[in-house]
Amino acid sequence: MNTINSIYRIAPTFFIPLLILIYFLPCLFANWSWVCDTIPFCREFPIKNGKALNFIYGSKQFKTKGGLIATTATSNVFRNPSYKHAMKALKSQCCSPDEVIFGGDFFQSLYCHLLCGLIFREEVQLVCSTFAHSIVHAFRAFEQVWEELCNDIREGVLSSRVTVPSIRTAMSKLLKPNPELANIIHKRCIGLSNWYGLIPELFPNAKYIYGIMTGSMEPYLVKLRHYAGVLPLCTADYGASEGWIAANVNPKIPPELATYAVLPQIGYFEFIPLTQLENENTFLCVNPQPVGLTEVKVGEEYEIVMTTPTGKY
Repeated sequence: MNTINSIYRIAPTFFIPLLILIYFLPCLFANWSWVCDTIPFCREFPIKNGKALNFIYGSKQFKTKGGLIATTATSNVFRNPSYKHAMKALKSQCCSPDEVIFGGDFFQSLYCHLLCGLIFREEVQLVCSTFAHSIVHAFRAFEQVWEELCNDIREGVLSSRVTVPSIRTAMSKLLKPNPELANIIHKRCIGLSNWYGLIPELFPNAKYIYGIMTGSMEPYLVKLRHYAGVLPLCTADYGASEGWIAANVNPKIPPELATYAVLPQIGYFEFIPLTQLENENTFLCVNPQPVGLTEVKVGEEYEIVMTTPTGKY
């Protein structure tokens, strides 16, 4: 297996992180403990009976004219029972109920994700989302509503801003009056300087922050590091909507220096060489003839062509 520097630049909208792998794990592995031992993030940052503050949002399903159920790829993953089994095996169960994930209103779901994280603050060991900007957006929103969140916890009553009945019902089962917790969170927030280190202050047992942080997500790293303080940022594995491409071989290094190992058993990979124009930061395909995985050169730019076992490319 060749280890190649992160020289392959694909638009992050085509990236699907470890979630896609998790979706297929039940079909591939019967021994979950073996799976946990082989995933780099589990080895580098072991989690014991913790929860994940996972800013994920599922879209609504609808039927096509032909009667097929259609939804986004990630929504299909989140709805699949195998996903929950995998997260439980990895000791990273989402602290938010399904009603929050599939609430249908982004802002109400975001508010309740934050609230669930605070309720389970001592158990949260991982803060994550599909993309880095989602995590940044979540804590920017926290800056605006933190006092309201504290009040919800203190009184045990959900804010009137949440109107979706299914979300309110689900949250009522979690939310109980807890003045002590509300005071702790309030004290932590007012003690911060410009919100630096917000995440570890709110979640003292968090070990790292996870999501796609390369490509067009890199501009968000400055603000994310501001919120993360001393917590490490771990960029997700390298994937596309058609399948998994490569694994992040060293999760501990900064996302800007991430190195990926291509997984040839996932599909057939070809690489189209790109040529940089003189005095410009622009790359063009001068020679469209692709090369194989063993023929790529470190430091060169390529477009990846992936052919899956089902024939998609």
